[in-house]
Amino acid sequence: MIKIAIVEDEESQARLLEEYLNRYAEEKKIQFKIQKFTNAVSLLENYSADYDIIFMDIRMPYMNGMDAAHRLRKLDKTVLLIFMTSLTQYAISGYEVEALDYIVKPIGYYDFALKMSRAMQRIPKDSPDEIVVSTVNGMVKLSPSDIRFLETEGHHVIYHTADADYRQYGTLSSAEAKLQSYNFCRCNNCYLVNLQYVESIQGYTVTVDGKELRISQPRKKAFVQQLLDYTKRKTTCLN
Repeated sequence: MIKIAIVEDEESQARLLEEYLNRYAEEKKIQFKIQKFTNAVSLLENYSADYDIIFMDIRMPYMNGMDAAHRLRKLDKTVLLIFMTSLTQYAISGYEVEALDYIVKPIGYYDFALKMSRAMQRIPKDSPDEIVVSTVNGMVKLSPSDIRFLETEGHHVIYHTADADYRQYGTLSSAEAKLQSYNFCRCNNCYLVNLQYVESIQGYTVTVDGKELRISQPRKKAFVQQLLDYTKRKTTCLN
């Protein structure tokens, strides 16, 4: 089932778009789960990071759609974003937030159906490799390949990526279970390392994407062995 959010402060426009979505779903024999928001703040405060498509009005109270899209991209880099606007000059700004398309109001069904078909072609038939991290700012989707390492701090786990660090309430063991098939390995009780970002090992220190982390004595043998196994697999794939 395709999950879609409509962010529109005008009830008549939101209702019209919902009617178009239901008509399109009936024509194409697919199912949509539609959720409506009257403003962007409500979307961001309750963001669940599992939407496939978001239709976003640009001119709204509290927060305009373009500002909301910039914040949205910090939470979800993959959701398909389609702007709705009566002002075509916003179309260029949409590239800044990797918007798929925009629909000019008043919305006609033919134009909507064309944009919708384009969006449907972009939705992967198989879900991409992603994990959902619950942070104080909402749900965030992360690709395991973007995570450099994880660190435990008190009752929280910190996901370190190139773009930002994400803090989640939980244990390193639970995070490790989610990432067990993605070449992650513990170097000590406090760190879970993505082996693809290991740069060097010297004694009991491993450098991960420029960051030096301590390897505990009990875990060193297993850590080094897993790194060697990962390197061999990677070399085999390249040959």
